[in-house]
Amino acid sequence: MKISTVCRVLLTLVVMGSLALSSARQAEGSDSVLNVMTINLLFSEVENRDMRLETIADFVENFDEPIDLILLQEVAGGTLFKTVNSALDLKNKLAAKDLNYNLSYRMANGLPGLATVGNAILSRHEILFTMATTLPFESEEIFEGVEIPLKRKAMMSRINVPGFGKINVYNTHLCAYCDPQERLEQTKVLINFVKTVEWLIPGSNPIILGGDFNIPDALIGTGFAPEYDLITGNGFIDSYAAYNECVGNQCCDADDSVITGCTFAVEGNPYAFNLFTGEREEIVRIDYIFLKNGCKIQNSGVIFNLNPFWVSDHSALLTKILLR
Repeated sequence: MKISTVCRVLLTLVVMGSLALSSARQAEGSDSVLNVMTINLLFSEVENRDMRLETIADFVENFDEPIDLILLQEVAGGTLFKTVNSALDLKNKLAAKDLNYNLSYRMANGLPGLATVGNAILSRHEILFTMATTLPFESEEIFEGVEIPLKRKAMMSRINVPGFGKINVYNTHLCAYCDPQERLEQTKVLINFVKTVEWLIPGSNPIILGGDFNIPDALIGTGFAPEYDLITGNGFIDSYAAYNECVGNQCCDADDSVITGCTFAVEGNPYAFNLFTGEREEIVRIDYIFLKNGCKIQNSGVIFNLNPFWVSDHSALLTKILLR
């Protein structure tokens, strides 16, 4: 598995300090509640981005409980996108509302200063360190046989939750317009990355794994979603499906107003059009928050899925967790 030079240094530090970190968690040991949100920010839409980020910040400010972790994909930066970093923009908007978050960011694609896209984690709690790995480099067919190679990343931030201890939070974005077999290869590297990090940190650390997985929900349970099966086969629980007691397309039925699990191209979303064809994208559930090791699901639902609260071509998934 290929890990960056910075990550190698951090891995060494983890090995040196892992026993102390594990002991600290055992010493604290109380239950704690976390609200975790994941949202793909739609890097390509520039004109309304400031307004979209303000909508997210307003929601966080007015939500009845603190949102502890915000996992972001398609974080844009560079002169072509008219911002240094859109995750930093969101962090600053939250700070203006006296909501202070720590930021960890890892670039996936692009030329620094000109145009970059990456993943980020915003945390109300201290970020002890962050590691990342590059997923297999796959070409994605974007329009009528035209393919472009895109890098994808997986990142992990170790978070210190006051009164509880340390947890590991993973954020990723798997390939979209690629062969499903290629997405499976990316998932294998993702799971190996998780296993490597967890092996380095003794103890049964609570794990949160979220992001835009691009795994069509309708394939789950049919035998045609091996990426999903690989994740759940390694002990992860799909928080939305578990809390709402649904499987596959039961979680996202566009014709059933009762089912609200769809996270991409929800009906009425003004951003959910293919950039090249102008056609509407298919309504699916492709954003997930998976949990493992002592994470009890208290609630899980989709937000930013109604007019006028559109913030991306994706809606956000918000899961409430009891750590124990």
